[in-house]
Amino acid sequence: MITFFNSSFFAGLATIITGAVAIIIYFQQKNDAKVQAARVLLMEIRTAEERLGQVREKLSSDATSDFPSIFPTNSWKKYSPLFISDLDQDEIRIISNFYDYAELIEDFGRKNNDFFWVTTEERAKVVQQKLAELIIHAQTQTPPADLNVLKQGFLDVFVSDSYTYAPIKMVNEIKKYIEKVGNVTTSSAGIKLKKLAKLLK
Repeated sequence: MITFFNSSFFAGLATIITGAVAIIIYFQQKNDAKVQAARVLLMEIRTAEERLGQVREKLSSDATSDFPSIFPTNSWKKYSPLFISDLDQDEIRIISNFYDYAELIEDFGRKNNDFFWVTTEERAKVVQQKLAELIIHAQTQTPPADLNVLKQGFLDVFVSDSYTYAPIKMVNEIKKYIEKVGNVTTSSAGIKLKKLAKLLK
């Protein structure tokens, strides 16, 4: 028995077994990584689909400010190579287009939101400037004008004017791209991702 453990046959067998175990562990880890990646993508896509629904609601009600962020992160660029052998070309295109269009919508939404805050800040500056002018005007009148009456009259007019500037181009671009975005989770690509994530059998 001792001669068997000292033989070259045993050494070769041990090497083969060690190599086989290492290969099994490697493929198991690779499979686990794919399962985790599929779950991350599904969670990200579901969140994006919900937020795109919120954008659609805002557009249908003409509420064109404060668009939500679509993607907290974009994992498709990182994980897409893992799924080349599992998804066909059309399914890869479905997911890629979803991410590309949703990113464009997010970018235009962010720019639109920024215009809202810029115009709000500019309106605040104008109010401060006009109030300073009213103070000077009230003090230079003979007899002095009632500053509180002047301020209240000015503020009433300014507050009742809800106009804010936001270029319509941003909203038009959002409308254009949101029509091109379909749901991934109910497509064949989404079903395959669910199977890869071991959420479907």
